[in-house]
Amino acid sequence: MSEDKYERLKKENIRTRKKSWSDKTIEVSQSYQRAMKSPLFFDKFYSNLFFLKPEIEKYFINTKWEHQKIALEKGIQHLLGFLGKDPGKIHHKNILRLSESHSKKNLNIHPHNYYYWIDAMIMTLEEFDPKWHKSLEYYHRECVFFPISFMISRYYFE
Repeated sequence: MSEDKYERLKKENIRTRKKSWSDKTIEVSQSYQRAMKSPLFFDKFYSNLFFLKPEIEKYFINTKWEHQKIALEKGIQHLLGFLGKDPGKIHHKNILRLSESHSKKNLNIHPHNYYYWIDAMIMTLEEFDPKWHKSLEYYHRECVFFPISFMISRYYFE
């Protein structure tokens, strides 16, 4: 690729990704809503997660999958709600609760596993969101990184 073409593409990508935080979170939320309409979304997400990091599957040995799918959907809602206006801090409280249940002293979900979670979610959204575009990947990563980094920071919390 010529340097001129590379620079032009780089500028186009940067220009199209310049959105307000509010616009990004709205677009990400809408992407999740579109993708989760598929009854296969959650199964595919876990399939992608176990493909990326097979060791994670051991955490789900005794899982009741119908309950887990509901928990994942609520967890996503809390991740996204953590970013916006949160009257009563409902989403913040639930992310705190999730971080405690996933901490070293409870489920012991090691912090590096969250990166696989994010990648599996991106793979799944890309497949199931009919309006997916490349910039959405960056918006998703940016939007979920903050609440997930909070969860990671609480891994050793006693």
